[in-house]
Amino acid sequence: MSVAYTMINTVPDKMEAVQKEIRKIEGVEEAYMVYGVYDIIVEVKAGNVKALRTIILKIRILKHILSTLTLRVVR
Repeated sequence: MSVAYTMINTVPDKMEAVQKEIRKIEGVEEAYMVYGVYDIIVEVKAGNVKALRTIILKIRILKHILSTLTLRVVR
């Protein structure tokens, strides 16, 4: 199992819309709106690294996302 956390910056008034779209993506375990440097934190789980990368790419191309930072969990 591969796990990653992706921190996302969005257009300011689109946080909720982006969070809603992210939650529809298979492999997304949780998507939280947060206050601070980032707007949303997403937990992603997949069977392998290739599948994990595919899920993260689906997130990164969503409309209203300005930037992302992904941290892969090391086990």
